[in-house]
Amino acid sequence: MTSKFILTFLLGVFLVSPHLVAGGEPRYPVLDSKFPAAETKLGWIDNERVIFQGYEPGKFGTKSLKDGHVYDITGLFIWNTTTNTVAKHVSIEGLTTLCVHAGEVTFAREGMLITGKPGEERQTPFPKKNWFNPNSCRYYTERPYWSEEGRKGRGIPLLEQHGYVDFGEQSMDPVKSRPLVLYPPGSKVGMTLPLKSDQVDAPPLYVDFVDAYILRAIQHTSVAAPVWLLKPDGAVTQILEPRGESWERMGWAHSFLTMKGLFLVGGQAGYDTVGTAGAYLLRNNHPQRLIGGLVWSESVSPDGCKVAFVHVPHSQAGADSFRTLQAGKPGTRTLKMIDLCKGD
Repeated sequence: MTSKFILTFLLGVFLVSPHLVAGGEPRYPVLDSKFPAAETKLGWIDNERVIFQGYEPGKFGTKSLKDGHVYDITGLFIWNTTTNTVAKHVSIEGLTTLCVHAGEVTFAREGMLITGKPGEERQTPFPKKNWFNPNSCRYYTERPYWSEEGRKGRGIPLLEQHGYVDFGEQSMDPVKSRPLVLYPPGSKVGMTLPLKSDQVDAPPLYVDFVDAYILRAIQHTSVAAPVWLLKPDGAVTQILEPRGESWERMGWAHSFLTMKGLFLVGGQAGYDTVGTAGAYLLRNNHPQRLIGGLVWSESVSPDGCKVAFVHVPHSQAGADSFRTLQAGKPGTRTLKMIDLCKGD
């Protein structure tokens, strides 16, 4: 059932002293790859390596030898955060549909679907008709377990071993709202959850280190929204209730669960000033800034300790970074990582 207490393993974290030291410098180490990254989905292969889409200095803005078009994104790269080295994994012109789960990567390239452990990937023709599970990164060519023909509800898949959640019909009309229903694998009998379809955004996001799913409230504005944790057995726990807090309207975008609490992204920046923008850690029910600036493409390591993200101080720095790339240098919009299990 729904509860309003924070998970036991988070309580001790939230009761410690504020995180920032004088001058706003974080006590948690921030590692900079110094490699220019695209503002697209990235993922952890394991607790050390991050795969991401990036730009190669010197090739930014050059024409493709294949079709003459300009593709600024030139490949998938793997960042080893232990050695702080970046290696090119594969050349790709333009964006691709990158997905990472359980040490395997899945992406599309030149009409092929590529999946597997890095260096051991398998290639098959990309299916013209398919269903995709964003949690397991699996593509289905036949109607999968969460999609029943003729059903009005929205079946949203969890990992295959956990079944799916019926989110009901997609509608802004509260009258059509109904409780979410969790269907275990192979079961036609669902478990009614204490949340309604007009409350929760889809899809649920799997969190490895707690073997559960983040459910975020539908967010129509930048006002902070509630967050819940869904266990495979149907237990639902509220882990964020921001309504009425002094920081509720700071301007929030994303939230992620880590071993040290909720990692929040938000705040407001000027075109050439950092302002309150940045990545925050919720401590003692108060967000403490870890790094100032604009943050995108966040991803938490499987053990819950590290958060990788694309970062630039502000929009002016982002524009300058593009010009720097054109000049053959990395620029300041790079892939960075914060290790929350070190320091403080």
